[in-house]
Amino acid sequence: MKLSEKIIKLRKEKGLSQEEFGNEINVSRQAVSKWENDESKPDIDKIQEIVKKFNVTYEYLLDDEVENMELNPKVPTKNKKHKIKIILKVFLVILLIYLLICMYKFIAFYRFYLIANSFSEENYYMSLGFRNTSDYNPVTRSFWRTYKFGNKIEQTSGVLSRKQDYKNGELNYDSYSIELIDKDKKTSYSLIYDKDTEMFEYQDNKDRIDNEEEYFDKSENIIRENTLSAIPSSFKEILLSSLNPRVYYVSIINREIRASSDEYIIKIKLNNDCLIEYYDITSEYDGSHSLSTYTYNYVQDTLKEIEEPLEKYKDKILYE
Repeated sequence: MKLSEKIIKLRKEKGLSQEEFGNEINVSRQAVSKWENDESKPDIDKIQEIVKKFNVTYEYLLDDEVENMELNPKVPTKNKKHKIKIILKVFLVILLIYLLICMYKFIAFYRFYLIANSFSEENYYMSLGFRNTSDYNPVTRSFWRTYKFGNKIEQTSGVLSRKQDYKNGELNYDSYSIELIDKDKKTSYSLIYDKDTEMFEYQDNKDRIDNEEEYFDKSENIIRENTLSAIPSSFKEILLSSLNPRVYYVSIINREIRASSDEYIIKIKLNNDCLIEYYDITSEYDGSHSLSTYTYNYVQDTLKEIEEPLEKYKDKILYE
């Protein structure tokens, strides 16, 4: 089959007129007519245009012995190959950035874990924490505050007034209770405050101690325990958290972690020793909010011994 016949066949299979065919390769209708009447042949650059525009091979056009166009493979054009290469390069760059971020997060989490897990000092104190309820469940905000000196623990918890100013640390109570645990003396009691009478009701918790030997251990090294429960604390958890895009911010310099789940946004700030300093949870579902602020110091440096609540409030205690 001659070149002229192949051009006619190719044009008709594409459903093009001579003028439309010529527009595709930037030649006049008259030039196409001369090719098809075998009065002239296309220049080499026009042959290239036909190959490129209509996805045929040079062999098909120029070899009279090759008659079946469908037997010739349709080779992707250089332009398509170039686009594929660009897409692959972009994908590889994105993958590399993702892997570098994962590596960084892994190093950060592992460093946090090692330092937090090495903290063994039991003489520390915890400061204020509170839970701010949502409009969906409008319950008054609650708080807790725990001090520890040696084997003695004092924990205050209860309900805050709506007038509470969290920034300056002043607490306005609607109601609260103070619980004291003395591990050495094996004694425990609670003082429950009544705002109306401004008196404390005494409650002995000795039975809880007798029936539960581990009761004294509930606050052992609680800052480290809370830190390890808030950050990945095993190789598997560290690896999965590093690969998880929901953990979207980890900073070694500022020692901060931000993550989200289907329902919560969590912000964690660690102190210089990579122990929890600030722990903030906000519910995306109902807008509820919970905040804990932890600090610690060694007893020999800053912490004063706990004052016995029975002595401190002795004139305001009601016994059964």
